[in-house]
Amino acid sequence: MHIYQGVAELESSLSSSVVTIGNFDGVHLGHQQLIEMVTREAQYYGVPSVVYTFHPHPVKVLHPEKATERLFDLKDQQEQFAQRGIEMVIIENFTKDFSRISAEKFLQEYIVDRLNPKVLVVGHDFNFGADRSGNLQYLENFCAQKGIRLMIIPPFQLDGQAVSSSRIRNELKQGDIEKAKYLLGRDYYVRGHVEQGFQRGRTIGVPTANVHPDVEFVPRRGVYFTSTIFNGKAHPSITNIGINPTFTEGQAVKPLKIESHLLDFDAHLYGMEVAVVLHHFLRDEKKFSGIEELKTQIHSDIEAARRYFNERK
Repeated sequence: MHIYQGVAELESSLSSSVVTIGNFDGVHLGHQQLIEMVTREAQYYGVPSVVYTFHPHPVKVLHPEKATERLFDLKDQQEQFAQRGIEMVIIENFTKDFSRISAEKFLQEYIVDRLNPKVLVVGHDFNFGADRSGNLQYLENFCAQKGIRLMIIPPFQLDGQAVSSSRIRNELKQGDIEKAKYLLGRDYYVRGHVEQGFQRGRTIGVPTANVHPDVEFVPRRGVYFTSTIFNGKAHPSITNIGINPTFTEGQAVKPLKIESHLLDFDAHLYGMEVAVVLHHFLRDEKKFSGIEELKTQIHSDIEAARRYFNERK
């Protein structure tokens, strides 16, 4: 799969293609359905399959007051595209100046002139161009004039509701990891590099990997049964996502921490990239009266995790 930072990076215009345009945050089941359509049409016509997307997220640029946080990092998005057979990804730098481009200019200069799509595949809620003036009716008229086959994919529904990134974020904020996985069609995980922390866990016999996440989005704060993956191997683990209230009370700044204790594993992972896969929410984060109460709770959590993983064998 080839990745380009905007259409300007293409060495030459494509002679033909099948293109989809969107943000694809999370590459959830709805996105997967759309991508499957793109790759199928591209195979049928014998032309490249192209995803045209944007970074940063348009909402972040146009409405910074709205908290729009990606579910996964861009690396995950690219991995998902590649696994599903996409041949080219174009990541356009989204700026305020770019947002002011008219719908007609965007379609003509960025899509038609450079990608020459035989088929254009978009979701049911697709809007584009300055002030979102390019609605589906506009797109239908434009494609008809240019001889482009337009495919509008209806919403993908589960339990009578459309699958969306915002719906998945809400489930994660509630701690319903199983429901989020159901909507994603894959595991939800947090990826990042392991940093050296205060080593409090090691002093009480429960060493943890302090993971610095690559995205801003944070699920419900608390303790989870997890798998921590590095070097291609998954290790059963228990993970706390939160601010360590037992130790941070009174502090002006309480940084969020993701700390994973790998069961029956004791080695330094500093500097390594790991993925922490969330399986089940156990309990909310809480403030303890002291170290001994905290140790008792941690060991209770670890035993619960062992039972959980033993039942999954």
